[in-house]
Amino acid sequence: MSPLSRQPRTGLLALLWLAVTALPGLAQGVAMPGAGLAGQSLRPYQFVFLAYALAWVFVLGWVVSVARRLARLERRLGE
Repeated sequence: MSPLSRQPRTGLLALLWLAVTALPGLAQGVAMPGAGLAGQSLRPYQFVFLAYALAWVFVLGWVVSVARRLARLERRLGE
């Protein structure tokens, strides 16, 4: 193997070594997404949860209402 064919491989290994050693050090100074969420509470969103729950109650009530009317209609058509 000639020294010229080793040079690109050596350069690639040097870049790989630099990336492995330098990038984690650079990432320590960067704030990770969601890092501030640990100190937050969900208290301000209680009305959103309540609205979501009420929406589900209304949808389920509507489904039950449609099912009852459909059953009544099937009984009337079966007579």
